[in-house]
Amino acid sequence: MTMIAAIDPKAELLSLLDAAVAAHANLVQIRVESGRALVETLAAGRVVAVVDWPLERCSEALPAAFALCDGADDYQYGSSRTARMTGETVALPAGVAMVFIQFFPARDGQRHLVARLTYDSDTCCGTCGA
Repeated sequence: MTMIAAIDPKAELLSLLDAAVAAHANLVQIRVESGRALVETLAAGRVVAVVDWPLERCSEALPAAFALCDGADDYQYGSSRTARMTGETVALPAGVAMVFIQFFPARDGQRHLVARLTYDSDTCCGTCGA
């Protein structure tokens, strides 16, 4: 019998953040489209990675993302909210100064979460062409 391990939403989100930093991305967004959630990583305005989730995963992932933010308090899934990660609650990847997160109620064809990455310096290392 094959056992499928449960996905830890916080670990999965931190892994997405690490992958975004490796791609020199400045934005990770979750878009709701046709009953699915598309997790898109953008660098210099171009989508560089896409992960397809069942929409139900958002009900676990978004509260987990909020819990990783500084001063998390009364977030409820489906409510609009902004928060930030500065390393106070969880360590940020090297070179990242802050992640600003906006949550929106799920609507087809719209963004559900936007995470903007701010790096320690304004200058890229040169490998991504930005």
